[in-house]
Amino acid sequence: MDPRLAEHIEAIHRWLDEVEAIPLPEPQPSGLSGQEKQELRRVEGLIAQLKTLAVTSIPTELIEKRSDLTARNVPESPPTDAAKFLPDLDELRETLNKLSRKVRALREQIRTRAVRSGPRAHYPVEVLDLLQAGLLSTEDRLELQWSRESGVHEGRVERDGRIRAKTQDGWMAFDSLSSAAQFISGRTQNGWDHWRRVNEDGTRIQLNKIRERYQKEVGDA
Repeated sequence: MDPRLAEHIEAIHRWLDEVEAIPLPEPQPSGLSGQEKQELRRVEGLIAQLKTLAVTSIPTELIEKRSDLTARNVPESPPTDAAKFLPDLDELRETLNKLSRKVRALREQIRTRAVRSGPRAHYPVEVLDLLQAGLLSTEDRLELQWSRESGVHEGRVERDGRIRAKTQDGWMAFDSLSSAAQFISGRTQNGWDHWRRVNEDGTRIQLNKIRERYQKEVGDA
């Protein structure tokens, strides 16, 4: 690993160790709910009113109710010094998530280019091949969806065969369908299986189907 990266990573580890070493308060009983606190104030008010009226015999149920609620009315734990680090921890987590997505996308771009630089027989069909064959166009609207819960993410093909996709961080360009899908989803994805083209009539076709058509036409040529 590059020494500069190792130094920054080590600094993050040291900071996390310092935060982890801050003592946390011991767990406390849950105490009273808001409704129970209101009930305690009501009971104490009734008892005080009865005493004001010189009632010598306070009902037993009121005394027992006050005792029960008072015993469970545990004060909240004082705030710990560690709590002030929560915003920094949230920001660090979000930053690391973004870095992780960028690392995966960059790795895929480098891997794709390295494979592409070899002999033609050793690299697969690329989006640029479909573009040059007229099976895709820069005017085509693409959609990415890997599950029903994932939602639909918009994309386009650029003239050089790269994919421009709408990500969590805005529109970005990627060297391959898979690197775009992995960046957006945050996990390993085969982009050919999850990207599709929106046809003029509103129907959709997966790009792996268009790739199959290209492979068949090339094979028949």
